[in-house]
Amino acid sequence: MLILLLFLFLVNADSYFKILNPKSLVSDINLLEINFQIANFGYVPYGQKISGQLEMANPYNYCNPPNTQYVDNDKMNVKILLVERGDCSNYQKAIYAQNYGYVMMVLINDINEESNLGVENKFNEYSDIEIPSIIIKKSQGELLKSFLLQKQHESVYVQILFPELLKTDKVNYEYWFSSMDKSSYRFLKQFYSFHMQMKDFVEFTPHYTLGRCGHCERFQFTRRDSLCLSGGRYCAADPDGNGPLDGQDAVREVVRQICIFKTDKNKWWNYVLKYSQLCLDSSNSISNVCYNDVLQALQIDPKKIETCYNDSFLGLNHELDDNILLSQEYQKSQQLQIYFWPILYINNVRYRGNLTIESYFTNYDKGDQEIYDSSQFGPFQAICKSFNINSIPEVCRNRIVGCMDDDGTWVPYKEETNTWVVWVAVLFIMALIMICTLYLYKRLFIKKASEEINQQVNINLAQYYAMTEQKKNLSK
Repeated sequence: MLILLLFLFLVNADSYFKILNPKSLVSDINLLEINFQIANFGYVPYGQKISGQLEMANPYNYCNPPNTQYVDNDKMNVKILLVERGDCSNYQKAIYAQNYGYVMMVLINDINEESNLGVENKFNEYSDIEIPSIIIKKSQGELLKSFLLQKQHESVYVQILFPELLKTDKVNYEYWFSSMDKSSYRFLKQFYSFHMQMKDFVEFTPHYTLGRCGHCERFQFTRRDSLCLSGGRYCAADPDGNGPLDGQDAVREVVRQICIFKTDKNKWWNYVLKYSQLCLDSSNSISNVCYNDVLQALQIDPKKIETCYNDSFLGLNHELDDNILLSQEYQKSQQLQIYFWPILYINNVRYRGNLTIESYFTNYDKGDQEIYDSSQFGPFQAICKSFNINSIPEVCRNRIVGCMDDDGTWVPYKEETNTWVVWVAVLFIMALIMICTLYLYKRLFIKKASEEINQQVNINLAQYYAMTEQKKNLSK
C-alpha cells in the first residue's frame, strides 16, 4: 500500500525537504533549506520523492494517540506526520504513525543541533516498520508547528526527495554481524536467493563485530580472558549466558567463517545459513562443536579450514598470540566506527532502514520457506538501485520499484507477472463490458419499442372509440 502512495521516479538530484504550500512558508528564509537525517529503521525509498500534506501529531509527542484517529490515505490525500521527539521511543511513534495511515514521519529534534537518529538495527526489532522516518532541526520544526497551530491556517504541503545511492557497474556490499547472534543471520537468509541470482554482478564481503578488552590492553595483552582471544585483543559477548559457550567460542567461529569464505564464497553462504539453523538454537548445548557437522554435511574439507585457522595465528598459543584475520576485521571496524550490529554498507555507503522484512512461513513439509514482498525488502531495492542503468541484473529489472530503461524511456517496473494472466484478465474485462453494454442496450431498446407500440395502440384505440361513437350518433 505504501508503494502506491509514493511518487515513484528516479531523478539525478540531491536530496531535499521543501515546502510546496502555502506561499508564506515557501518564502520564509528560515525554511528555504531544510536539512534532514534518515532514521535507521523503516523502509527508505532511496532516490524517490514523497509529497503530501503535513499534519501535526495529536498529542504532539505522539506517545499515546487517540484510538479514534485514522488517516484514510489515497494518492490524492497523502498525509505526513510531524512529531516531537522524546518521551517515548522513536519506534513507538513510527508504529503509531504507520498504523494510523501516515506514509511518513517527520521528527522534530529536541535540541537545536543536528544529531544522529539513535535507533540501532540490533536484533532487527524494527522490521515491522514500513514507512520512512526523518529528523529535522528543532528551530525549523518549531516554525512548522507554530503555523499548524493557527486556527485558520492553510494546508501545508511538503515534498521530500531521498538521496540517490552511489551507482556502479558492479555493486559492492558488506554486511557486519555477530557470529553467534541468530537474528543477525536473518538478512543473509532473506537475501540469499537474490544474491545467487546476481552473484556475477555484485561483490560481497562479510564482516564480524569484535570488541577489545580495555584492562587487557593495559597489561599488554598478556592475560587470558574467557570472552577473548589473543590476550584480549578480540572479544565477543557471551552468546548463551550461563550456558556452555563463552565469548572465545564466538571469536573462534569468526575465524572459521572467514576461512570458509576465503576458501569458497558460495559454500560460505550455505555454511552460515545451515550453521544458524542447526547450531544457534538455545536448546543446542554443543554449538561449539556443531560446526563440524555442518562442514561435513556441506562437504567442506575440515582439514583445510583447520589449517587456515591455525595459520592465521602468529603463534601456537591462540589465547594470547595475535591473529592476522581478526586484526584485519578489528581495524576495519575501527575505521568505519562499527559500534553496533548488524550493519549493511552498499558501495561503501552505510545503508539506513530495515535490514529484514516481516514474513510468514509455508511449505513446512519441505522445510520453512520465507515468503515476503520484495518491493518492501529495503536492502534488495537499495542494491538494485545502486547499479548503473546498463548493468542491472535481470532479477532487479523484474522486481525493482521505480523507473528505468536502457534507451532513456522511463517506464515503471513491478513484480513479475505471467503474460497470459494479464491477457486473460484483459479479455475477461472486455467481455464483461460487452455483455453489460448489450444488456443495457437491450433494455433501452425494449423500453423504447414498448413505449412506441403503446403509443400506437392508444392512438388506434382512440380512433376506434371515436368511429364507434360517431356511428352511434348517426344511427340515432
